[in-house]
Amino acid sequence: MKRFQVFVLISSVLFFSCKTNTVFVPGEKNELVKNVFSEYYTLAEEYVKLENYTKAIENYKFAMKDKSLHDASYYKIGQCYAWNKQYKEAAEVFSNILKKDKNNVSLKSTVAYLTAMQGDVKGACTQYKNLVLENPDNPDLLVNYVSVLIVAKDYETAKINLEFLEKKFPSTTQLKSLKENLDKLSDSVAKESEAK
Repeated sequence: MKRFQVFVLISSVLFFSCKTNTVFVPGEKNELVKNVFSEYYTLAEEYVKLENYTKAIENYKFAMKDKSLHDASYYKIGQCYAWNKQYKEAAEVFSNILKKDKNNVSLKSTVAYLTAMQGDVKGACTQYKNLVLENPDNPDLLVNYVSVLIVAKDYETAKINLEFLEKKFPSTTQLKSLKENLDKLSDSVAKESEAK
């Protein structure tokens, strides 16, 4: 009987000492790791509010290690690059995202914008033209296309598309400013050619 009591005593001491020092709870480590990545994401969001996009990118990259935060973090990295005027890097991120969602008009428009911001105005014109052809009922794409055509100094094509915009979407708020810009620029080009 004494042996049994000693065995119970030793067993209970071992059981309770293990319980108080280290307890393995299934899944606990995964939750802790996930919480850490969530904290990186939250920290990145705070850096965005402070307009410290470099720090935000660093933290989003850590947050990307969690599968559930990967896509959102990667998208936010692209935004931060764009806000930080790192257009090449932003275009790379959004182009990669576009490969997964090939029909996303918003992403296509973002890539076209970033193409223009990198100085490839002709490439942006082509991208916006295709977007307008694919989405004829989207006035924002047409506004962007006309804007890029003006920058590219393709005033004739810009004028044709601006007239189309005015007929199809007469309540577009940018009509007046687009007309004014186009008139100013085409007048100055006409005056320059007359002077020569």
